[in-house]
Amino acid sequence: MKQNLKKINIYSNLLNDAVNSFDDFIGVKNGLDKFNQSLKDDLSINTFFKSKTVENIEKMSLFEKAVSNSMNVILVEVLKVVIENDDISLLKEVAKHFTLLSKQKLNIAFVEVVSSNEMNTDQKDDISNSLSKLINKKIDISFDVDKNLIGGLKIKVDDTLYDSSLQTKLENAKSKLVGV
Repeated sequence: MKQNLKKINIYSNLLNDAVNSFDDFIGVKNGLDKFNQSLKDDLSINTFFKSKTVENIEKMSLFEKAVSNSMNVILVEVLKVVIENDDISLLKEVAKHFTLLSKQKLNIAFVEVVSSNEMNTDQKDDISNSLSKLINKKIDISFDVDKNLIGGLKIKVDDTLYDSSLQTKLENAKSKLVGV
């Protein structure tokens, strides 16, 4: 286990050292996420990369041919080392640790916005730009829809939740009235 933590630190630090901008970060993060998702969703891909009967050089060669034009160059090189060392099972933790390191290095906030209805691109851009200016950080933002919300938004910035949903306002009013 201690050896795995050491490897996770090495891989994630290599990736973190290679990102010098928010765009670099997004490219590496998205590439890691897509590769991890492929390993999770496709049993044949997962089996291939974890196989003991396929030589690592073959795995690295096929991987490089498959992603070299669509993935960050540094990420490709780090993932080839991961494949060569049979450390595919560590990738999920590498992604988490890399994200935390880069968040500190590049002053990034992770934001989740939940609304009752799907927002259009202009609305999403307005929220992204306003939040970025408000917290004075670059933001990595995701948008979700929760049909159970009556109206308003729930916005989570890192570990802080801002809930302006009508549902929560009604619940707060109800609890105040019950105490009267």
